[in-house]
Amino acid sequence: MKLFMFQVGGNFRNSNVELHDIRFSIGDKVEDCFADLRAQWWGDRAKFHIDCWGAVEQADGHDITLQTTAPEPTPDRLFFVNLGGYDPAEFTEQHRNVLIVAEDANAAKAKALTLVKGWKQPHRDKLFEVDQAVDLSAALNRYGYFTHLTKASEAKAFEFTADYILIDKA
Repeated sequence: MKLFMFQVGGNFRNSNVELHDIRFSIGDKVEDCFADLRAQWWGDRAKFHIDCWGAVEQADGHDITLQTTAPEPTPDRLFFVNLGGYDPAEFTEQHRNVLIVAEDANAAKAKALTLVKGWKQPHRDKLFEVDQAVDLSAALNRYGYFTHLTKASEAKAFEFTADYILIDKA
């Protein structure tokens, strides 16, 4: 079983632009997560789609695995941080999504903000502990899995796929 991170998108009511969100789910393969992603989507169903996805195998110097046994107590927790900021040459807010391992939300925010250079007014738009995200907690509990964080012996880049998959057609 793997932890997947998705960027999903679609419309909501009378939106003028496509809206996006980051969601987490678990499965052996991406397709195993489609029903869970449909249940998590808050917008219109007609054009609900996935733009990017990847298995979260490592974050911030830690290997991430799902196991059926509870982990040993540790102060380290996995956080998702959505950073925002401005580029004076762009008519939009810039965003960057990162996974951070830290003891608490304040430490995760501070660590994440060091990753964006050159933005005007960098800030945290959203931050949450991944295990406490309603969707992931439900998925983990449903299948009886726990997130384990262990120091990585070597760094591994987050591998992801960027492609358009219309969920209701998949």
